[in-house]
Amino acid sequence: MQRHVLLLALSAFVLALAAAPAQAREAKRYGIRGVFLAWDEARNVFQIEVKSNEAPSFGGSTAGDKAPSDVEIGKPMELSVKPEGSVLSRTVIKSTKGTGLDNSGTIEGFRKAVELIPRDRPVVLSIEKNQVTAEGAPPYRLQTVFIPLSDEEIERRIREFTEGKDGE
Repeated sequence: MQRHVLLLALSAFVLALAAAPAQAREAKRYGIRGVFLAWDEARNVFQIEVKSNEAPSFGGSTAGDKAPSDVEIGKPMELSVKPEGSVLSRTVIKSTKGTGLDNSGTIEGFRKAVELIPRDRPVVLSIEKNQVTAEGAPPYRLQTVFIPLSDEEIERRIREFTEGKDGE
């Protein structure tokens, strides 16, 4: 008798699991493409125009999954940025080949890196839902800007960025 009760309970449990709707895993990061328009330094917000709600892999890195429907192609969008701090927590600006354009973690370094973002073509942006719930905060936070550059652009920008740092 106990065996039948145990089998019945186990069967009910398995059926309940099978009947439960599978919950879709929401992506942590989304990859989009957009044209950089401006940085509102007072609000720590980037303004972009969305060109695509998905982005290809970038120099071996994955920008993220396809963005949700509230990231509208052809529309302006605001993204929260964190210009200072640890590389694990701040917004990072990178080129295709080479490391981040600002390795200092300071506001001054971030300003210099922002100046290197092209405004005439799309860049790849890795974004995530913004955890900040302050009124007026953008719904997404910018993790990384990936700038597709030619070899010539990379060499020229590294020279400009590091000019005078070697005692030259």
